[in-house]
Amino acid sequence: MSDKLLTTLATAMAQLITTIDLTSDEEVDPDLATTWFEELAYTLDQLPPTDRLRLAALFRRAAEQESRPEVRAAMQELPEGFGLEEEIVA
Repeated sequence: MSDKLLTTLATAMAQLITTIDLTSDEEVDPDLATTWFEELAYTLDQLPPTDRLRLAALFRRAAEQESRPEVRAAMQELPEGFGLEEEIVA
């Protein structure tokens, strides 16, 4: 996979997650959003540690490019929110 494709996909994922997260409870059911995020977290947890760290860095890079402060702040929290930098326990 090319770096451009990987960066684009990570940015799109960060934007989608952040949009859902910042949407009001009237527009997106919070229980449904929680289910989506839990499923995504489980999927990302299946990645090897090096890929999880790379995705965390790509999320941070996407945040740096974001001009809206509230969106940038939410994107910066994605690596922690999805446990991408937590130690792997075997």
